[in-house]
This record gives sequence, C-alpha cells and structure tokens, in this order.
Amino acid sequence: MDTFELDVIAVDKTFYTGPCRQIIVTAADGLIGIMAHHESSVIALVEGLLRIQTEDGNWIDAVAGIGHVQIAYNRVHVIVDFVEKPDEIDVKRAQEALDRAKEAMRQKQSIEEYRMTKANIARAMARLAARNRYKEIK
Repeated sequence: MDTFELDVIAVDKTFYTGPCRQIIVTAADGLIGIMAHHESSVIALVEGLLRIQTEDGNWIDAVAGIGHVQIAYNRVHVIVDFVEKPDEIDVKRAQEALDRAKEAMRQKQSIEEYRMTKANIARAMARLAARNRYKEIK
C-alpha cells in the first residue's frame, strides 16, 4: 500500500511526523479517511477520533480537538488545538469538565458563552468516548 508524509501538530506538541498509509479524522459531517494521492483540499475538523495507520500497518488512536487538515502533493498536515492518546485521558477530570459544562449550559449566557460551552461539552464527550473505546479494544 502506498504511503504519504503526515504531520499531526497540536498547540503544545508534535504528535506524529512520518510516513503513513492512511489517516481517519473527524470533520463536521462525519469521519473522513485520507490515503496516498488524495485530492488536494483543506478540511475543517471538530473534536473527535483521529486514527493513523503507520507504514508498518499498526494503528495509533487518538482524540483531537478542532482544527484543520491540509492535503497537497501527497503530504498531509493536521493542525489541531489538542491531541492525546486514549490512555493519557484522565476520565475523572473529563467527566468533571462535562458536568461543569452541562451546568453552565443551564445558566443564562451570551451567544459567545453558549458557543464556548457547547465546544467544552463536545471536547469532554470526545475525550470520554475515546477513552471508553480504547478500554473496549484493549
């Protein structure tokens, strides 16, 4: 299977750099798979699953935040606000963040605060879902 060069970069770290067979990312309209020689494009990402199939066929699972993917000339750049492996997720902290965000949603908010609260809920739910999926696979 052909490979392409991939860079996955978060605000605080470089998560992955190197060749890969395919990557699966979460866009606003669902999961999108990208393989070698994909059409050039830019895709907006939302919080959710990120899976990388390395050159040797192994999968790296992660949860990623909002960002974008740039695809051009058999090279893919993923830039997100956060990315972490499921085994790095603190379930208690993620659940507390979800509870706080749900409580904030019940309060009177400005439009900006409402959007921020929705983003916090999406992030916490994505982290918990990734952690639960990881536990099922293991």
